[in-house]
Amino acid sequence: MRLFTVFLILLIPFSIAAPDRRIPITVTQRGSDQVGALFAGAFNRELSHSMRFGFAPSGVTQPGGEFFVELISVDTAVVAPEQGKRPVISLVIQEMGFPNSYPVSAMWYHKVIAVDRQTVDKSAKDFLDDIDASYCNYTKNSVGSCPKEKFQLPQ
Repeated sequence: MRLFTVFLILLIPFSIAAPDRRIPITVTQRGSDQVGALFAGAFNRELSHSMRFGFAPSGVTQPGGEFFVELISVDTAVVAPEQGKRPVISLVIQEMGFPNSYPVSAMWYHKVIAVDRQTVDKSAKDFLDDIDASYCNYTKNSVGSCPKEKFQLPQ
């Protein structure tokens, strides 16, 4: 019993002082359509609530890997009354890691999705879930033990 008590007393300060282990993400958004900007805002909100991922501090290089998410949106409408109804967003993720003390980038996610105003929040949450599932598949090279990706090609 004493050994257990000593273990807990020593463990608690280290667990409280443990650094934030969330994977840092830098998000950039390009495109002038309104739905793309709404999607970027919704994704940033989802990212702020995530326990696995977090915002990368600006101007600071963290040890370990960092994700760079690029959102490029385009409105596919040809006529004015249809604008804003079916924009397309290209989602690209690159990882910048430091395996041998120099940066190495690897693109491991690229999908194009159609989003409308009503589904922006759900699509942003699904994208964050997709990052987790896709990164699991990328690192483990396994289909069985990873969550299923939400944005998949129709079968």
